[in-house]
Amino acid sequence: MPGWLTIAKWELMRSKLKFDARSIIMLIISLILVIAASYAASQTGMSMNQKIYMVAFSQPDVQPIIQTDQRFDYMLVDRYKTTVYYEYGADMAIIGNNVYLSDTRKAASAADALENTFIEYREIVLTSYNDVNNSHPVWVTVHDLERPQDFQLAGTESTIDEISRGYNSTAALESVPGGSEGASGDGSVRTGSSTISPEDIEALDAIEGKTFFEKQTLSTPSNFNPPVPFTAILYAFLFIFPIYFVSQFYSTSLMDERTNRKGELILIAPLRSRDVVIGKTVPYLVITMAIQAAITLYILKMPSTLADVERIILVLAAIFPVILLFFALSFYSAILSRSFKELTFASVFLSVVISGYLFFPAMFANIHAISSISPITLIVRLIEGESVPMSTYLFSTLPFYLVAGAVYVFGTSIFREEDLFTQKSIGSKIIDCFEMFLSYRYGSVFFLSIIFIPVVYMTQLMLIVMLFNLPVPYSILAMIVLSALAEEIVKSIGIYTLFKRKLKEITFKNAVRLSILSGAGFFVGEKAVAVLTLAPIASSAFGTVMTMGAMLLIPLLLHVTTVAISSLVMYWKGPDAYKYAVILATIFHSLYNMTILRGLLF
Repeated sequence: MPGWLTIAKWELMRSKLKFDARSIIMLIISLILVIAASYAASQTGMSMNQKIYMVAFSQPDVQPIIQTDQRFDYMLVDRYKTTVYYEYGADMAIIGNNVYLSDTRKAASAADALENTFIEYREIVLTSYNDVNNSHPVWVTVHDLERPQDFQLAGTESTIDEISRGYNSTAALESVPGGSEGASGDGSVRTGSSTISPEDIEALDAIEGKTFFEKQTLSTPSNFNPPVPFTAILYAFLFIFPIYFVSQFYSTSLMDERTNRKGELILIAPLRSRDVVIGKTVPYLVITMAIQAAITLYILKMPSTLADVERIILVLAAIFPVILLFFALSFYSAILSRSFKELTFASVFLSVVISGYLFFPAMFANIHAISSISPITLIVRLIEGESVPMSTYLFSTLPFYLVAGAVYVFGTSIFREEDLFTQKSIGSKIIDCFEMFLSYRYGSVFFLSIIFIPVVYMTQLMLIVMLFNLPVPYSILAMIVLSALAEEIVKSIGIYTLFKRKLKEITFKNAVRLSILSGAGFFVGEKAVAVLTLAPIASSAFGTVMTMGAMLLIPLLLHVTTVAISSLVMYWKGPDAYKYAVILATIFHSLYNMTILRGLLF
């Protein structure tokens, strides 16, 4: 039996022991009661808005209308009693063709509710005649047009000119699949024919039965709702919240073994560190994927065709790298933290950052190319029946895979007694990760810079998310400076580790040689990522900042020069001057980028 499988079984048994039989039974009973109560509420129409308006009326023909709205607590009495009820507390009285309101805000709200109730009842009556085309003689076909991109480079100015001049109606309709047919439509429908397909009748009958996530295909004007804004936020919440929950158990389990020193028994076992890490991660990963599968089935319903099964698998494939990243960060936080207080802070901070990365771009799904940054956008498109090209999938998910892999590798490298059961500072443990990597036979600053590329890439994508709504000159300027800072830190951190831990002698020759290796490694990794993933946003100004000079060797010279600045400052002033070295290199790098992008800035 593989070592990681043994650890996984032990982790499951250990989790079960945290709850005794009585607690498990009570938890199951509570869950059953909650499900039963929710089902009963949905079936009986129970609501907090029941009987909040008191209405008295004397006409029996009003009763069927009032009954359709559960907000009204009504009384059918004679005219005299209706007047009495109105004088002694009723919000509203209906006498003859007149409606009388009391002098309160609640009565005004009741009047609005009554007006809406009459409109809805009239539509119910009209649609019940089974002659929809005559009861609703005017039909309108709605086409949701794709929003033209207004944030392009100079090479696409013709598109902007077309937008400013405006489209003619024929071109706009032809730009939508089936648009021209939708404009003319079926003559029988447009001319008020008394025939209508069974599907349309069923759609009208089901207006009130739509779930929140189902799109309207047919609706009367008063019941027509445009696409729900920011639907992606709801999807993101449904998919991300369980990941929060399970990752907390995951990190707490690791931290508990550290604080109670129970993990020492695992470390002395004849197992490799990676087997232990995999074994402790797999149970939580399987549980989370099972929850995600249940959520996907809830939204997409049980599959009936092979295409439905494929769509469910693609949704799970889109959320899987997100789960990996959350677990990787939880794992790393549990190793770096010295107490549960530090773990709580690290977990919350990282969860907020990743959530922003997932939520904000997805809000612009189908609106802007920047939305492709978030895997939640892929999920939204799949749920809406759209296809997702492999290039878009890689663009959205590859950073998650690579960053999660890098974090797990660095975390596993310090999964040892001297880091798990000591009170080292967080910074010291982070440097330990780099020291362990650079101490390997094939470890060098060249490969360390390549490994850091996904981290820089995801950092820059997060900056896009945060700076997207700022005015263009200022957002690009901030993007340039912060991106340069992130790049200079990762390019020089390996050299700082070598000098700080005295793995290399601090000489001018070593400073220059390490600068060339680090700069070259970053250049190679940067261009590889640009070729693989940046196509979806290559035409935007943010994409230009991330891929400037993709086909030139000048960026290679830039990377070597800027990391040489940091390296030489440490050579002259020592490793303690590292932060000043990074600032100086960032200024030089930012000035170069501003010169290249001066057309966008000035």
